[in-house]
Amino acid sequence: MVYIAIAAVLLMVVSLLRLVMIKKEMRRLSIQVERFHQGLSGKKVDIALVDKDIEELAGNINQLMDLTVQSNRDRIRSDRELRQAIANMSHDLRTPLTAIIGYTKLLAVRSVTDEKRQEYMSSIRSTADRLHTLLQDFFELSLVQSTDYQLKLEAVQINPLLWEVLTGFYDQFDERDLEPDLQITDERLIANVDPSAVKRVIENLISNVLRHATGKVEISLKGDEGNIVLIFKNEADNLSEQDIDRLFDRFYTADRSRSTRRTGLGLSIAHSLMLKMNGRLTAKLHDGYVEMRCEWKRI
Repeated sequence: MVYIAIAAVLLMVVSLLRLVMIKKEMRRLSIQVERFHQGLSGKKVDIALVDKDIEELAGNINQLMDLTVQSNRDRIRSDRELRQAIANMSHDLRTPLTAIIGYTKLLAVRSVTDEKRQEYMSSIRSTADRLHTLLQDFFELSLVQSTDYQLKLEAVQINPLLWEVLTGFYDQFDERDLEPDLQITDERLIANVDPSAVKRVIENLISNVLRHATGKVEISLKGDEGNIVLIFKNEADNLSEQDIDRLFDRFYTADRSRSTRRTGLGLSIAHSLMLKMNGRLTAKLHDGYVEMRCEWKRI
């Protein structure tokens, strides 16, 4: 009986010591988490007591810390991008508005000739048209990136849509003295898409080519291992790999040759529409050429 009593006492002492050590370790963990929460430390928590449950708790706490750090980074980046977007938007809106105000002041001058008056009126109309287009793009971008915005997907043949849009841009290619190399298959390529959205994507990509192409332009459409692949390729000596990574960002411009910034709304809209159609729009740079690649699942 004596031995049993001694063993029981020893077991109680060991249990009490274990409990004290666990409480001490929990208090230590709590202090580390509090310091992290107050921003006094960026270190992950560590433990001094070997215990499976406490190790698992510390691991879960460290995962939450990682998520918190990443969330803060994302928030800071989003805030920075938002401020930059607002600055770019303000610049893009202010530039045509300033021009319109300037021309209206010139029209008020009594000594202005009829010829100059017509010239100023023409400039006001063209500038107002650019401003109207820009505002429409702002609205469209906010619309297509909304989670509530849904497209009506249906089985559509891509070939005739591409030809229809290309025909509408014939005069603009001619004005730029560009003759695109067209490699468009006659094979019926059908995908589950929204035809209006597909046209909008193609229009935006062609407009981007017309704005930046300086030489050879290639446009191809083909079937590739169960996918439909539409490629726009043109020379782009002024682009870098860093530019390519951000081409589809809102308001990003990679054209350093311009004294005024231009928004990247067209490419961003096209990218968002492709995602809405369960497709992909990617860009890559190779040997001085930029390649925009649209892909849909073929049905």
